[in-house]
Amino acid sequence: MVKNLPNECLSEIFKHIDENDTKTLFSILQVNRLWCQNIVSILWENPFKPQIKSFKILLTLLSYYYNDNKEEPSIKYLKESNSIYIPKTSSTFNYPSFIKQLELTNILHMILSLVKKFNLNHSSIIQIIWNMITNNSKIETLIINTSNSYRILKPFKPFFKTSATKNCFSILKRLTLRLKSKDLSILDDLIECINGKVKEIELEISNNSNLTISNSYVINLIKSQKNLKKFIYKNLSGNIHIQPIIIELENHSHSMKILHLEQRCDLDVDLLSNLKNYYNLQELSLRNFHFEGNHELLSNIIFSQLKSLSLNWITSRNPAYISESIFNLIQNHAVNLKYLSIKTADIIMKDTSLCCSNLKSFSCLICDPSDMTFIYSIFKNNPHLTSIDLCITIPIRNSFLSKLAKEIPKSINKIVIGYSILGKENLGIFLRDLNCNRLKSFKFNWQPQKNVNIPEMVKNISETRGWTLKECEFALAQYQHIYILKWE
Repeated sequence: MVKNLPNECLSEIFKHIDENDTKTLFSILQVNRLWCQNIVSILWENPFKPQIKSFKILLTLLSYYYNDNKEEPSIKYLKESNSIYIPKTSSTFNYPSFIKQLELTNILHMILSLVKKFNLNHSSIIQIIWNMITNNSKIETLIINTSNSYRILKPFKPFFKTSATKNCFSILKRLTLRLKSKDLSILDDLIECINGKVKEIELEISNNSNLTISNSYVINLIKSQKNLKKFIYKNLSGNIHIQPIIIELENHSHSMKILHLEQRCDLDVDLLSNLKNYYNLQELSLRNFHFEGNHELLSNIIFSQLKSLSLNWITSRNPAYISESIFNLIQNHAVNLKYLSIKTADIIMKDTSLCCSNLKSFSCLICDPSDMTFIYSIFKNNPHLTSIDLCITIPIRNSFLSKLAKEIPKSINKIVIGYSILGKENLGIFLRDLNCNRLKSFKFNWQPQKNVNIPEMVKNISETRGWTLKECEFALAQYQHIYILKWE
C-alpha cells in the first residue's frame, strides 16, 4: 500500500506538493506517524508566509517553549488565560528547526495582532519569538518588505548584530528585498550578519522619494557576496545611478545565470557590451531603459545557454535602429530560446516570426493590427508553446477577439491579455471560441458592469468546454480591475 512506502520515498514525493495547498498538507498529517513526521517539516518551512494572517502559529511556538520563558509576564498571562496549551511532555518536534524561510513583515504583523488581542508587551514577544527562531533555525531565504509598511525594520535592527542571528543566517542562500529608498541602509546591516555566500538576490526599490540615493548600499551588497547566480533589480524610484551597479555585477559574470535589470533611465549600450562575458547566463531581462550609444554592440552579444529573453519598454532616439539591434539579439539566440518577451514599439515582428521555433512562452506588445499575421505565425511555428502574454493597445472588437481565440494553439494553457479592457460580451466570445484543449489560467483587465456575475458566467462556459473552474480571483492594480481565472 502507498502508506507503507519507505521514509525516503515519502520525503521525495512530499517535496512536490505545493506549499500553499494547506488542505492536502494537513490531511497528510492524519494518515500515520511516519507521514506526519515527513509533512510537519514541510508545513513549517515557511510558517510566516503572507497568506497566513492568523497569529495562532505564534501561540504554538510559545506553548512548546513555555519553560524557557515562563517567568515572562506576557507568557504567564497567556498561560493563565488558557490561550496557550502547555504539553505535559516535551514536543515530538522542534518546530523552529524546520523553518527555512523568514518573512519579517508578516512575522511583525502576526506579533502585533497577538499583542493587540491579549494586550501584551510587544517588545518582549518580539524578543522571545526571534530568540526561538535564531537559536533553533538555519534560515535559507530571508524576505523583507517595507514598501507598504511603516517602520517595519525598527524592531528587528538590533537583532541583526547578535551572534545568534549570524549563526542562524550562516547558510543563507536567497535574499528578497522590497524596500523604500530611505530603508536601503539596512543592506549594510545585513552584510554584517549574512555569510557572504548568498546566491540569489531580488531587490525592488519603491518610488517614494525625490532625493538622489547613494548606490553604495547596493554595490556593497553585491561586492560582499561570492558567485551570485541570480540578481533581479527593480528600481521604481529612479533616484539611483545604475551604471556602477552594472559594473560591479561584472565580478559575478562567470556565475550569473539569471539577470533582470529595470529602471526608467538612460543607459549607454557600451556598458551592456560586457554582458558577452556572462558565459552561463540563461535568463536576461532589460526593462524601461532608454538606450544611448552604439546599438550595434547588442548584435554581437551571444549567450550559449540563454533560454529566456525579455526586452520590454526599451526606447531609443532612433526606433528603427534599436529594433534592428533587438532583432539581431533575438536571432542570435533563436534556436535555444524558450521564453521571449518583446513589449517594445516598432519591433520587427515579421522577422521575429521567422526565426524562433522552440518557444514555450511568448510575450509581446501589439500596437499595429498588421502585426497579428506575424503573431499567428509565431503561434504556428512554435509547437511547444504553452503560455502567451499579449499587451494589446489597439482597439479590441468582438471579431478581433474571435479570430485571436481561434488562432491560439491547442497547446496553450496560460493566457494573459494586458492593457485592453474586456467586457461581458468580449469575455464570453473569447472563452467560447478559444481553441485551447485545456486552459489553466487566464488573466485580463475587466470593465465593471452592473448585474454581471463573472464567476457564474465563466463556470457555465467552462462546463460546456469540459473544464472545471477552480478559482476566480478579483484584484485592483493601478486603478484597473483585474480578474485571474484558474481551472483544474
